[in-house]
Amino acid sequence: MNESTIGSTFEISLRILLMLNCLFPLQLDEQQIGMIDFIAVYAADFGLLDENLHGYSNYRFSEFPARKQPIQAALRDLILDEYVHLTSTSKGYEYAITAAGKNVCKQLHSSYSEEYCLAVKTTVSAFNHADTTAMLNAINNLTVKSLKEVTHE
Repeated sequence: MNESTIGSTFEISLRILLMLNCLFPLQLDEQQIGMIDFIAVYAADFGLLDENLHGYSNYRFSEFPARKQPIQAALRDLILDEYVHLTSTSKGYEYAITAAGKNVCKQLHSSYSEEYCLAVKTTVSAFNHADTTAMLNAINNLTVKSLKEVTHE
């Protein structure tokens, strides 16, 4: 069987590690991780960078809701592998990278990882340090806008 890593839990795990490494010591909840990741890979659509890291598919906005379960699975695996630490706070659970996770990131040298880190930092800065309400509103607004554009073509 020929399986692709594109869109897999493994791919998402690597992006989560890169994200948490780039933003260390910031801890994020699951919702923030999902939104930051989505906005970062489609940063041009949000007016944050010149290009989208993952291109311009007509169906890119349908990816956001489809990522919830893979992100949950990736976080579970990262915790079990001790690459990410889970902390219980008054707001819920938050995730941070561990020393072992940082060691994995040290091995990930590529233009993609550098561009992804830039996109993540730009996203967090643009959305008031990862404000979930602002990020969700931006995602929803662009999703609705893209649906209107598709129906009028």
